[in-house]
Parts: sequence; C-alpha cells; structure tokens
Amino acid sequence: MPNQPRSILVADVSPFGCSLFLLPAVRTLRAAYPKTFIAVATSKGTCELLTATGLADEVIDLGIIKSSPDGGYASAFKRAAQLFNRARRSDFDLVIDFSPRLETQMLSRFVMRARTITPSRMPQVIEMLLGAKSRGAKGQATSYESALRQLGIVMSGAQLAIRLPAEEHAQFEQVLDKRGSRGGEPIVVLYASNPAGAGGWPVASFGEIAVRLAHNFGARVIAADEPSDKSFTEAVGALLPQTAIKLAEPRALELAAAIARASLVITDERGLAELAMELDTPVIEISDNSAAQPPSKAHRVVAGSSRARVATDEVYDLACEMLQASRSASLFRR
Repeated sequence: MPNQPRSILVADVSPFGCSLFLLPAVRTLRAAYPKTFIAVATSKGTCELLTATGLADEVIDLGIIKSSPDGGYASAFKRAAQLFNRARRSDFDLVIDFSPRLETQMLSRFVMRARTITPSRMPQVIEMLLGAKSRGAKGQATSYESALRQLGIVMSGAQLAIRLPAEEHAQFEQVLDKRGSRGGEPIVVLYASNPAGAGGWPVASFGEIAVRLAHNFGARVIAADEPSDKSFTEAVGALLPQTAIKLAEPRALELAAAIARASLVITDERGLAELAMELDTPVIEISDNSAAQPPSKAHRVVAGSSRARVATDEVYDLACEMLQASRSASLFRR
C-alpha cells in the first residue's frame, strides 16, 4: 500500500462498552499496515484487551470514561495531558480520532500537527466538538468503518474476537465456589453501562430483577462493573439479594470470564451484548432503539422510547423464558 505511515496514534475516548468495537478496527488497521508502529489511546478496559490480543504496539490508558457530562472539564484535561505527555515523545505522522473531542482535536491538529482522520468531515465534526449527543455503540461501530474508509481500508469484520485463557475460567470458578455456588444454579450477570447517567436502565430496575430471579428462579446473580470501576456495584449493592456476587473493579478478562460462565446476561450496553453473543451466552439488551434487530433468538432486545421506560415485568418474563429454554437444551445434550 503506497504512502504507508511510519507511526499511527489511534484515539478513542468512548466509554468502555462503545470502545469494544475498537478491537476489530485496530485488527483491520494492523492487517493493512503490518510494519507500522500503532499506539492506541482509549479506555482502561479496552487497553487491557488490546494488550491481551497484542494488536497494538503501545496502549495509552485514559482511565474510566463515562458518556454523561458528569466527568466535566477535569476529566477532559486529564485525558489531554496523558495524550500530550505520550505524543511529545513520538513523531506520529497520522492520527485516527474515532470519537473526536475538543481536547483530542486540538492536540492532533494544532500541537502534534499530524494528518488527522475523523469519522465525519466538517461540519459534522464541529457538531460533535460542541457536545452533540453520544452516538451509542451502534453509531460508534459505524464511525470506525467511516474513518478507515477514508484511508482506503475496508473493515474486515465486526467481531470482537476475544480469546479467554483457561486460567481466567478457572479463577472465576473459584470465585463461585467461595461464594457457595451449588453448580447447577443459573448464573445471571447484570451490567449497567452508566448507572449514574440518565440514559440507562434505572439501578432500581436492575435491583428488582436481581431479587425476583434469585427468589423465584433460584438464580445466582452477579452484578458486574466495567473494568476498574465500582460505580454500579456501589449503587445497586443494597438492592441485591444476599446470595448475589458483586464483581467490583474487575479486570477486562475477568469480566469476560463472568459473561462466558453466565446462563444469561442482562444489560443496557450494546457492546456488552455483542461480547455475550460472541461468548455464546444468551443476553437481554435493554435499548432505546425500537428498530434494533437482534441477530439471533439468544439475543433479545427489549426497547422503549427511553431505557427508563422499559418495564421490569417485561424483562423478568423474558429472562425466565430464556433461562428455561437454556435449561431444557442442556438436558437434551446430556
């Protein structure tokens, strides 16, 4: 490929669930530029996964990134400082900014003075810089394709392709054993994209589902945070049944191992739903997109005009249906 860059800085300041779709984008980029140095700046959990897969030559950990503006200017300044401190040590000749923010655009265009690729051309980029509404995981996945297309690169696929080492499965089984798991009980993982934000399914709804599935269905509930975070387990902790397990501040592979072991995942995060599907775990995705089409019967979408309007009764009935179907299938495989 002509005019191959010597070094590329990939920046993505999306929240963890959205930035999961960065994995296939970087995989495609690596295939197109096998000899190019590639550094990736993104959320902590996605950095862990990129390190595990060996797709990037270097990762720049931007910490926990939330979609709501409650991080404010302090978080933006911290991210900019991290990027600046790393960028000044290297001469990047190409920056791919998959989720443009004011701080990343100022750094790439005016400080680094590097050629910069973004998903959208002006004036759409200006709208994002001025605080346009987050596009969500589906829109973010499309933005990766759009940016790479400007380089003449076609995404080779959208699969996350995360491979779990055997020791991760073994370590999670030890967690279950220590908490008294009987082995035959269904394991239900609950994951909230941003429990402090207004756009997610309410924490109280997650708590109600946990209690009903534990008391009426004998499920072992696991409330899981995003990597290195504990905001969800702290918010929902008092609402959980006594048998529940709180997976606070997990590593990215530890979270993936919990999802792989689960009988069912219930989440309001599209990226986590995709991860569950790739790990062959049934999943209920709570969405504000009524047009969302799940790829299989094992991925069910419950949608409302907003996630907060999705009724717990609807999610509970669907969870019972999917758990019963899973148990019936396992009996026939014996």
